[in-house]
Amino acid sequence: MGISNIAKWIPVPYFQITQDGTILNSSHITHSYFQPTSSIWDIIYKEDRNKAILMLSQITSPHPVTQCLILQTSNKLFMNFKCTIQWQGSIGHLVCTEAKNVKVPSVLSVQKSLVNTQKRLEESEKHINNVIKILNMRKH
Repeated sequence: MGISNIAKWIPVPYFQITQDGTILNSSHITHSYFQPTSSIWDIIYKEDRNKAILMLSQITSPHPVTQCLILQTSNKLFMNFKCTIQWQGSIGHLVCTEAKNVKVPSVLSVQKSLVNTQKRLEESEKHINNVIKILNMRKH
């Protein structure tokens, strides 16, 4: 079993990449997370590209380099992943595990806060209207 075959059976999203982000190989489970692509740049959220560039530039580091990156999953949602790369010569071994505890403002929580803001505005409006009524009563 060559290394490329072993790579297929790694039980987490795993990529073998070159320094320019070209994907040489990936584990089977990677495809249940991400759309098949030949470049890691296709799945990295654009705001996080600088962090990824930093990871890929540390090719001479003997230690694994970890960054939290927002990646686009196969259902087009952006999710937080803890990405760790270990360089072995010119090949990077990149593992991306879902980071569930990292708060990324989901659409739902944004909607919730909008609804709460709306409620607060309505409350404020009622309050202001009451104050106006009271002030008007005093004038008479």
